[in-house]
Amino acid sequence: MNATAGCPRVVWFGVATVLLILPPGCGRGSAFERLPVGGTVSLAGGEKLNGTITFLPVDGTQGPAAIASLVNGEYQFNRHNGPAAGPQRVIVNKTISKKSIMDSRGKAPSGQAAGGPQKIEWKQSADLKAEGPYRCDFKLD
Repeated sequence: MNATAGCPRVVWFGVATVLLILPPGCGRGSAFERLPVGGTVSLAGGEKLNGTITFLPVDGTQGPAAIASLVNGEYQFNRHNGPAAGPQRVIVNKTISKKSIMDSRGKAPSGQAAGGPQKIEWKQSADLKAEGPYRCDFKLD
């Protein structure tokens, strides 16, 4: 009897065990190539926003949604979390605390501000090309 005759079974058992342990989708790439898009977002007066920026495929197209933080008016996606190529709806959100609103109006808040933070939203569009460039700057009104 050959001592190595059982080796193929052991190898097959090992491969089958690994495949059963891996979660679905592990090791598989996304159906969409994500792009490393970055840029700036500012108001017409030059204020650099803090908040979030979201890229969503336009209606009738497919692709992943992508959301990133805006910090001092800058955002950056990488190839793991970025949007796919194609036409996109872009939503920019800036959150303003109730205290900031009251302070800017010269009213001193008493205790907890009622109503919580307010969100200001702008809607834009972008057409991302697969070959780049991977920079989208937005100047908002």
